[in-house]
Amino acid sequence: MRVCIEFSPSGPVAVPAQYNHAVQGAIYRCLSPDFRSELHDLGFGTSGRRFKLFTFSRLIGEFRRQGPLMIFRGPVRLWVSSPVSRFITELVNGLISAGRISLLGQELPVSSVEVRERPELGAEAVVRTLSPITVYSTLLTPDGRKKTYYYSPFEEEFAELLEANLKRKAGALLGDGATGGVDVSPVGRPREVYCTFKGTVIRGWVGRFVMRGDPRLIEIGYEAGLGAKNSAGFGMVEVVDGD
Repeated sequence: MRVCIEFSPSGPVAVPAQYNHAVQGAIYRCLSPDFRSELHDLGFGTSGRRFKLFTFSRLIGEFRRQGPLMIFRGPVRLWVSSPVSRFITELVNGLISAGRISLLGQELPVSSVEVRERPELGAEAVVRTLSPITVYSTLLTPDGRKKTYYYSPFEEEFAELLEANLKRKAGALLGDGATGGVDVSPVGRPREVYCTFKGTVIRGWVGRFVMRGDPRLIEIGYEAGLGAKNSAGFGMVEVVDGD
């Protein structure tokens, strides 16, 4: 499921271009204290890497650049998605109860909250990014230092790591690994973007992609996000026509 939240601020809203951490914090504050701590500290999964299993879009609305800031005027929308029903329920209840969120010291009144069920997805889906997809490995340099390498959609490892990531998410969500596979390929030329999250520069890609394979993995990618760092606002997609 996913939630479309619309805010109607009374005046302009100024945010830095790298606002993901602030939005993530606003989402967490909508959750009950117990669930917030459980999600933040533990996440989902039985062994190995654990996942938060939610993702969110970039802020959507009319804005202009003013130095390092983005100045939004008028309605602002945010999409949040998760395959975990409790997360969606707590988020919606928190938004309705508070009636607003605080974003970098600015109060944004909530004008509408709309919950949308996942569409029927088969063995193929063309999607468009609502936030950048990032795929990376942590490598060791010859002198023993750790180095993060970000893959492009035109490298084989991009699709391989996306598939492995989706299988691990399936295990965390369903308690078993998916037996099928999935391939995620770019449609056209995705655009490279750089984002900063908590001081770390992250390389990602925006554009259209086609997912082919196990419908269960495609559904998890749609709801939990594609690639890494989903709970930091990466990897959210929406289904579009393939034309």
